Amino acid sequence: MRKITVTIPASTTNIGCGFDCLGLALSLYNTVEVEKIKGDEVIVEIEGEGRKLIPTNEENIIFPALKMVFDRVGEKLKGLRIKEVNRIPLEKGLGSSAATRLGGIVAASCLLKANLDTREILKMAVSLEGHPDNVAASLLGGFVAVTFCETDPVWVKLPVPETLRVVIVIPDKKILTRRARRVLPEKISFSDAVFNLSRLAILVPSLSQGIWENLALATQDKLHQPYRTSLLPEMEDVFEAALDAGAKGVFLSGAGSGVAAFSFEDKAEKIGRTMQKVFLSRGTKANYLILCVDKKGCRVDEKKH
Repeated sequence: MRKITVTIPASTTNIGCGFDCLGLALSLYNTVEVEKIKGDEVIVEIEGEGRKLIPTNEENIIFPALKMVFDRVGEKLKGLRIKEVNRIPLEKGLGSSAATRLGGIVAASCLLKANLDTREILKMAVSLEGHPDNVAASLLGGFVAVTFCETDPVWVKLPVPETLRVVIVIPDKKILTRRARRVLPEKISFSDAVFNLSRLAILVPSLSQGIWENLALATQDKLHQPYRTSLLPEMEDVFEAALDAGAKGVFLSGAGSGVAAFSFEDKAEKIGRTMQKVFLSRGTKANYLILCVDKKGCRVDEKKH
């Protein structure tokens, strides 16, 4: 019998101005194990984050991901044991759903020898996730810019200096992505579009080349963060506190509720504690993580037993 283990990094996306098109893979991981078993049953086990909340039946989001690959090769989804080990916090803007879906697609592709390439995996994952930034970063690793041309993904993976740390403060409140999208306007002004485009033009080369003095400006945004303050009223105060504590740039991680700050190792603890204190002063418990950029993306381990 073969067992496939897929390790998937968390991701922080948008990075302020890069709404739905920029992602950064982080050194925090979920794993998905899939193995064939005798009979028709599909057994799902959950460990870690969401152990008591995530369904173990067909309502689990891994099922459509697996089924997509099984359908592709003409096999029925049956006779499997699936184990999800979740270390990525749920609904905190760190790509937990993207990691699960990617884990299912990649594991099924390896188990069934479907030979899916990167483009096909991305297309499948995006069709389930609804936007490409988390899945592209977690699949490819590193700093990724991604878009879709008609139905095909187009991406560029960029280098990031080894000294970069990402401090994530995680408040004890969840924000559903669909709720975070509902608060966004249907239209934006021309001036707000230009504001974001100008920041994006500075952000991509500055982050890739380590031009740190540009990042406080370059991570600014007018397309989504101002509207999401209604869901996370502490956000602007957390941003200000992080910059005062030495952060190079700060932004809402994905749709939130996590907030991410760019830092070096020597200031990371101070920045994390400072952001945490802002939430605590408002009566919200919070913790923080200091993470590196994961440059490898999804990785697969196959064992026979």
